[in-house]
Amino acid sequence: MRGLRKIWLLILLVLGLFSSSLQAQEGEKEAALRKLVKNLETRLSKAPDQAAQFTRIGILYLRLKNAKKASQAFEKALKINPNLVLAHIGLGRVRLDLKNDARKALSHFEAAARADSTAEQAYKLQIQAYLKLDNTGGRSQRLAQKVRDLDPDFAPAYLLTARYYQKSNSSSQATIFYYKEYLKRNRQDQDAAFKFALTLLADTQFRELEEIVSRMTDPRALPLLAQAQMNHLNYEGAVSTFQRYFATLSKEERPFYDDITLVGSRPEVRAYGLITREEQRKNFLNRFWLQKDPFKTSGGAMRRCEHYRRVWFARTHFGKKWPWDKRGDVYIRWGEPQFKSSSKRLNVQPPQKVQQIQESMAYQLYREAGIDKTFAGPVFPIRSARDPNAARVDNESIGLESYKPVTATGSNWSSVPWEVWYYTELGNGIEIAFTDEFLSGNYQYAPIPSLSEADMQRFQAQGDSYMRMIQLLNEYAPETKVQNLSVSKPDYFHIQAFEPLDFYFEWMVFRGENGKVDLQINFGLPIDNVAQPADVDTTIVVELRTSLTFPRAIKAVMTKDLIRIPIGDRSRSLIALNRADYSVDPGEYQLSVQALRLNTNHTGVYQKPQLILPDFNTRRLMMSDIQIAREITEAEGVPDSTFVRGNWYIRPAPSAVFAPGSPLFVYFEIYNLVRDEFGATRYKVAYEFQRQEIDGFSLVSLIGKLGKKKAETVGGSFEQTGTDPTVSDYLSFELPRMQSGRYTLKLTVQDLNSDQTDFKIGIFKVPGR
Repeated sequence: MRGLRKIWLLILLVLGLFSSSLQAQEGEKEAALRKLVKNLETRLSKAPDQAAQFTRIGILYLRLKNAKKASQAFEKALKINPNLVLAHIGLGRVRLDLKNDARKALSHFEAAARADSTAEQAYKLQIQAYLKLDNTGGRSQRLAQKVRDLDPDFAPAYLLTARYYQKSNSSSQATIFYYKEYLKRNRQDQDAAFKFALTLLADTQFRELEEIVSRMTDPRALPLLAQAQMNHLNYEGAVSTFQRYFATLSKEERPFYDDITLVGSRPEVRAYGLITREEQRKNFLNRFWLQKDPFKTSGGAMRRCEHYRRVWFARTHFGKKWPWDKRGDVYIRWGEPQFKSSSKRLNVQPPQKVQQIQESMAYQLYREAGIDKTFAGPVFPIRSARDPNAARVDNESIGLESYKPVTATGSNWSSVPWEVWYYTELGNGIEIAFTDEFLSGNYQYAPIPSLSEADMQRFQAQGDSYMRMIQLLNEYAPETKVQNLSVSKPDYFHIQAFEPLDFYFEWMVFRGENGKVDLQINFGLPIDNVAQPADVDTTIVVELRTSLTFPRAIKAVMTKDLIRIPIGDRSRSLIALNRADYSVDPGEYQLSVQALRLNTNHTGVYQKPQLILPDFNTRRLMMSDIQIAREITEAEGVPDSTFVRGNWYIRPAPSAVFAPGSPLFVYFEIYNLVRDEFGATRYKVAYEFQRQEIDGFSLVSLIGKLGKKKAETVGGSFEQTGTDPTVSDYLSFELPRMQSGRYTLKLTVQDLNSDQTDFKIGIFKVPGR
């Protein structure tokens, strides 16, 4: 008897029956387990408690993963003693762990709990079974609460409750709370962490999402992290994170993310298909995404990472069919629909634009019968199962015998799962209906209905042509609509809702070195615009981006800078300044500039679609652009070199607004002055101010002063001599008693040695009093 007790204790110690895992302790040997079984079976006839002996034998066979013999042993034990708790638990473990039959396992765990209400392990194993069954009903939740009271550290009870709130959509806060409590207790469960992160992503809880994915080691966390980066408008970082994820994928799945078949025009798709070299493919894709990027300031990353996100979404949510069903095709091409409804989740409150699409389509398909109907699903008729007991007139008055639209009242006897998506911004608006005809979880375009004999007879009785209906069904068929629209609209990218951030910027071009052009871009950010009411005595960070692209560039030349702006009562009326510089070849470019307040959706973007940078590599007289500035001094000793050019510190005025009485400075450069026979240059500078009137411009004369040379002249011109063929200098003006309005300054340079001339125009404004 004492020997049997030792064997029994050894079995329990080795197997850890009351743990949720059947993993053996390190060093266990299968031979040792078989030896224990043989020993118990040999002593079976002499065992004083044969039910207990069969239970011990069943436990060992359970550990050996021999489902048949383990079941036989536990069943024999229960035949002798139907209330033997350990035998019920053991038989339940066979069903749960070896036969993957959670439903039958649950019945045994419940029997164990009935036999002994203090058997805590029986309750915990019920939780495991409920999780496998995805049963989150009220009964399971009461049990989860009971188990948490018995053992607050039992992680699966928290997971079950989290899934309850997740499935019921009753409280996102409760879902987050219980998932976090579960992951505190089971950090190794990457699958649960991933599902939790998906919930956070769907609820746009990005701060919580980043916290969860930062703890994950599963590569599936990377696309979620990328989407959090997209939320922060860090598109380059998102592309990089996505590409790290791609490196973990199989060679069969990786190409889906670079495939442009669903988003490119036919010529683009053909051209891409002909490329065989990897480097050429990369260059093609760089140019492809850059051209589709609406901002350009991310070098194409903004649109590219959105494509990656859509492909990931299709693989994750529409991927029961490899690689995805038809919903995935549409989603990758046009993104999230503006409105959708499904047989699993009816949405009967469409916005007005969707109602207009529905009403127009319903009238075309059903004439007067479609008027004044409220549609909870597709207007296009889908397969329906008529209720023989329903006497609703609505069921007969709209649609076909076996195919009907889904209305909010009556005609919603659909026999197949369905989804309907609306894109209100595509063409005149489009409805796309999907159905799962084979109940497989794979949704295809809703098929074109076939008319029954009864349908044709009804059309004939109404004096209508069934051929008209056949034509309309083919015209409005979802697949036909998608194919036709995708020719003119192969992809659609709706920029997410940004809060506007208004700022000023200006650009000037100067001659650079080695045949290059110096492009200078000055930013002016009114602090009142970038600050928010809650910002008090703090410092905010604004990211300034610029992008310069050739019409057929494979990548953009970009700048990115962060400026820190202190916010206080005295600073709100000020303007923060910054500058970006390029040294590029002359030619035609597209310029994009963007200001973004970090960690917000406050941004502003401006573009100059055609920016011509002149070729200064010539012998003729040329001028730079003129820069209208607030202050110009000698650069020597200036602590901040941001606004230094050559020998001058030039404080920019991107807003170009000058109050009456304030000074106005004009910086300019002259190139290729001709020396006379004595090596001297001689040139004339003339300026002319004009104020814009309703009917045109009126001439305004001002007094000018050249540089710091004190050479004053009344009128609009002065002469200057020198020896250098290149000159950089400035003019200063006072603006007394000037009327409010918009002014132009025309600055003309005449080379008196060669009689060549050039001129530039600047614009500034004087505000009203």
